[in-house]
Amino acid sequence: MTETYYPKNESEVSDFIFDHFNKNNPIEIAGYGSKKIGRIIQSSQTLSLKDLSGIIEYFPEELYIKVLPGTSLKEIEETLAKKNQFLGFEPNDLGYLYTGRANSGSIGGVVSCNLSGPGRFKHGALRDHVLGFKAVNGSGAKIKSGGTVVKNVTGYDLSKVISGSYGTLCAITEINLKVSPLPEFEETFVISDLNYEDAIQVFKLALDSSLEISGACYFPSENASFLTLNDVKKDTSILGLRVQGPKPSVVERIKQLKKMFSDKKISILDIYQTSIFWREIKNFEGYANEDTYVCKISLPVTNMGSFLRYFNKTNFKYFLDWAGNIAWCSLTSQEDLDQMRIFCLKHDGYLTVLRANDNFRKSEEFLTNSNSSLKILSKKLKESFDPRGILNPNKMYSGV
Repeated sequence: MTETYYPKNESEVSDFIFDHFNKNNPIEIAGYGSKKIGRIIQSSQTLSLKDLSGIIEYFPEELYIKVLPGTSLKEIEETLAKKNQFLGFEPNDLGYLYTGRANSGSIGGVVSCNLSGPGRFKHGALRDHVLGFKAVNGSGAKIKSGGTVVKNVTGYDLSKVISGSYGTLCAITEINLKVSPLPEFEETFVISDLNYEDAIQVFKLALDSSLEISGACYFPSENASFLTLNDVKKDTSILGLRVQGPKPSVVERIKQLKKMFSDKKISILDIYQTSIFWREIKNFEGYANEDTYVCKISLPVTNMGSFLRYFNKTNFKYFLDWAGNIAWCSLTSQEDLDQMRIFCLKHDGYLTVLRANDNFRKSEEFLTNSNSSLKILSKKLKESFDPRGILNPNKMYSGV
């Protein structure tokens, strides 16, 4: 069994990596171990950042928090909630996918996986909320980027580079995050009995309006049982549009949605039901306790309809998020998963595997993108940050 090292500070992280750099020994970087994304790493030792935990600074009036990487997401969200604030990128809790229960893990893992929930298309992805960071690269050198305010940069914005790098570039030792005020009020406008083509048109009309939709999802009738609310029908498709803000504004915008879609079957989820509805979506709770592959299909919305038509007879479950730009899929066949990879390669898309069995995790690729230049750039970044390739080697695909 691989030995695990628990550093207490950044200097110990640096010394540990420098030692393994000199010996050319591979290292697995981990936190709580709550996110089983990527290949099983063949390493000499595991570097756990779990003990580098705590909130260093929090200035609610500046909309800014500085934390250590091992700080639990739960602690951060509870701290922010006391000041009526939250993380606008709405990070997913992947615990339901792997253990059937909540386990959001550490903020370092969230950043490394660039986890962004339903509000991503309105508020931006996680990488847009990272103001700065400290880290140790693959040769043991300490690096720093950004600060505590949003500003323009020249060249690479390293905060965006390390977000979604899955620990292959550096070991994060400190993170500065932008936070957002909690919405005063929210409701969800629901349309039922739509096919996916109609749903994509509804998304377009709603988002092209001035109604400031902050969440847009669609469940086909075959997957509506995903949702637990009694007021949500399980025998028909469900499309949800979330509206947030001051209560009078939300009420008025809901009225406008009713006028826009007066010919549809509509209902409204109140503030309590809205919270549950979007939590279940954000955390993939309907895919818990299943022995299936789960993947994220990212396509231009104009190609998403083609994707669903192409796989119409394939045995898989899905729901659309981010106004139709994302399909979260659950499927039993690796052959079908491979066909989805091929489709994404041909149609300007991306595929990320979130859950897979251990056999798959020994050698298969977890990340597929249609832009060959990005793969070349990823390898160059890997060589720059980690010249001997010792940090989480081959984590998402061969060579990175």
